[in-house]
Amino acid sequence: MNSQLCAIKGSRDGLVVTITDAARFAEVLDALEKQLIASQSFFQGSTAKLLVKQGTLSAHQLDEMERLIARYGMNLDRQPPSWGLSPVNRETLVGEERAAVEDNTLLVKRTIRSGQRLHYDGNVVVMGDVNPGAEIVCTGDILVLGALRGVAHAGAEGKTDAIVFAFRLEPTQLRIAHLISRAPDEKLPRPQGPEIARVVGDLIQLSVYNH
Repeated sequence: MNSQLCAIKGSRDGLVVTITDAARFAEVLDALEKQLIASQSFFQGSTAKLLVKQGTLSAHQLDEMERLIARYGMNLDRQPPSWGLSPVNRETLVGEERAAVEDNTLLVKRTIRSGQRLHYDGNVVVMGDVNPGAEIVCTGDILVLGALRGVAHAGAEGKTDAIVFAFRLEPTQLRIAHLISRAPDEKLPRPQGPEIARVVGDLIQLSVYNH
C-alpha cells in the first residue's frame, strides 16, 4: 500500500482522501487509483472529502480527481473535513492539517464474500462474516462481528501489536505483521464465543476474548 503520497482514511466525517504533496499530482493520482483498485467495491457509493497537507490543487486537478473516484462509484466532496473546527479555521484547512484524525477505521456493513479483497490503511471493522476465499489486509487491527473464515492480515506494514478479533475465528490464513498462522489440518473444537489473536513472543496466539 502506498500511503506516502495519498491515502484513503476514515474519520468522524467519513472517508478522507489525504494528499501529502500536491506538487506530485500525477503520482498522487496513480497512488489513489491503486488503492481504489485494491479495495474493489468497498468504497462504492461513499463520499470522500479531500485534505491536502502541502500545496494546493487547481480546479482542473480537482476535476481529474473527481472523475477518477467516480469511475469507482465514489463521490468527491470538495469541502475539507471539519473535525469539529470553528468556521474560521475550516476556511483555511485545505493545504494545512490543523487536526489529527481521531480514528482511522473503515466500517464495512456487510459480509465479505469469496473472491473479494479489501486493502486499507488503518483498522477494519466488518459487521458481517468474512467468507472462505475473501481477504482483508490492513495496517491496523481487524475486528469481525461475525465469522472470520477467509484470509486476514493485520498490521501489514509491520505493526506487531495489531490484533484480529472475531465472534468465530476460523481463518484459512491469519497474519499479523510478518508472522503467519495457518488453519490446522484437522478440525479441532473451537470455543463457543469471541476470540482474539495477538503476537506473543514470536508466535501468533489465539485466546478466548474476555471483557
